[in-house]
Amino acid sequence: MKSLSKFALVGLLALSPLVAANLSGAVAAGRPESPGNSESAHENAGSENSNSNGNGSVASKAGGGNAAHASEQGLAHASDKSMVGKVRAYAALDAAVESGELQQAVTDAQTDFDDAYPDFDDLTEEEQAEALDSPEGRALAAAQAALDEAVGDRDAALAAITKSDDPAVKAYIDALLAD
Repeated sequence: MKSLSKFALVGLLALSPLVAANLSGAVAAGRPESPGNSESAHENAGSENSNSNGNGSVASKAGGGNAAHASEQGLAHASDKSMVGKVRAYAALDAAVESGELQQAVTDAQTDFDDAYPDFDDLTEEEQAEALDSPEGRALAAAQAALDEAVGDRDAALAAITKSDDPAVKAYIDALLAD
């Protein structure tokens, strides 16, 4: 299970007490100081992708996602409408998805449904409809809907801070938040 950084925890607490109450994970201890200019930047001078940390192109694509550099204090007190506040919201939603708890709820609900209806594929259409409308079927549908909604909300929050759908950009922002 992925542990929550201080930034994700701050975002969870600000975003929703209900979400925060349902997530588990350890708060990462301390954020190291931001790295300064490195010698590798000089070695890569003239390269399209170079900057002091080798993330020039990705950092450029991250756009507003670079607000993930904000301090813990900045994240805690940022307006929800500010870029830092939007990064905080993304961090909280990403932590909810990445915690695995929503996926585990789907897996558990699927197991319960399969136990209740082991021969589901052999049922008539009417019997299948009844099975899907059973408590187990409704629980499975609700768990899947919650996971789908969380992923959609997380993806929308990421889109609000960056216009790139490059997975490297998400990884870059996630790494900034994990520090």
